[in-house]
Amino acid sequence: MLVDWSLTSNFLGLFRLWKALQFYAGFSIFMLYVYQLPIEFSSMLQWIADFVGLFTTSEWTEICSSVSLVLFYIMVCTSFITIGLILFKDFS
Repeated sequence: MLVDWSLTSNFLGLFRLWKALQFYAGFSIFMLYVYQLPIEFSSMLQWIADFVGLFTTSEWTEICSSVSLVLFYIMVCTSFITIGLILFKDFS
């Protein structure tokens, strides 16, 4: 990825990285809310969710973690749009 970015004269390599980062943050937010639904999960799925860091009950630390994840997603989306506008401006 770094080589791809260094070979271009603009932020094209970084633009590709933001798209993957946006997908990862969106997927994490989706999994966070699905795991908090009041349904029964298998023990293996619960073990994986605990290992990844998902939680079903919300305390202050988990609430702060969720808020920071949503703010991170907003920042990535804003950066994604800004980089897209810069690239569009360079090509027109």
